[in-house]
Amino acid sequence: AHSDACVANLESEKESFARSIEELSNQKRELEECLASSDAHLQLEKEKLLKSINQEHELEERLAHSDACVANLQLEKETLLKSIEESSNQQRELNDRLAHSDACVANLESEKESFARS
Repeated sequence: AHSDACVANLESEKESFARSIEELSNQKRELEECLASSDAHLQLEKEKLLKSINQEHELEERLAHSDACVANLQLEKETLLKSIEESSNQQRELNDRLAHSDACVANLESEKESFARS
């Protein structure tokens, strides 16, 4: 009778252990699913961050390109302003020479008339 009680006790413990193992197995499966979900979420967040970093680099490159374009346009503007100034100076010089030529022509006309009268 005592050994029957021990066997029954051991059978009961065995069933209790089996239930505990099954519960632990279920908990393990739930934790693995949770881990997989977390990994997937972390991967998505990583991809978002990488995309943001790439966009930041792209924007930095575009900004650098824009800065270079602005610098080039500024140089071109300065060159054009110098050309305009040189053209204005040449125009002024040509106007002065034209006025001088007109004055010379007027003087020669005046001398011609003076010679014609004499």
